[in-house]
Amino acid sequence: MQASNYTFDQTWVTDSSSAAETEALGAQLATTLRGRELIVLSGELGAGKTVFVRGVAKGLAVPTGVRVTSPTYVLQHRYSGGRLTLYHIDAYRLSGALDFEGSGLRECLEDPHGVVCMEWPERVADLNWPTERIVVEIEHAETAERAQHRRITLRKMMNDE
Repeated sequence: MQASNYTFDQTWVTDSSSAAETEALGAQLATTLRGRELIVLSGELGAGKTVFVRGVAKGLAVPTGVRVTSPTYVLQHRYSGGRLTLYHIDAYRLSGALDFEGSGLRECLEDPHGVVCMEWPERVADLNWPTERIVVEIEHAETAERAQHRRITLRKMMNDE
């Protein structure tokens, strides 16, 4: 996995053959973040979305020893103590924008010193999204020899896309 030439002005596709590589990609992305970014992560169950967020946490220097886990049942985990605050949202149990708004989760999008990583954004597809967001799509690309193989696509999106 080689990501040194990536810029947010283009779509970038890479392959990952391990959780460690997926995590490293998240950490590398985090070094470019300045606050008030939204990263939406799509992929089927077990694709590696939370692994990618764990890498973002490392790249933001969230204190070691803090365990980054999926917020499936609590909707959101907040990780502070790093360069920026990381909000990790799992929208799987939400049923649209009204649910998202009613949960109070929108306020983390307004934190100028925060980065929001949202898993399952398709569950709130009708949300009035921030003007810019980073889309991360993780797909299983398994072969007989490489059961952990993933294809990861990163791209910057604007509201009109």
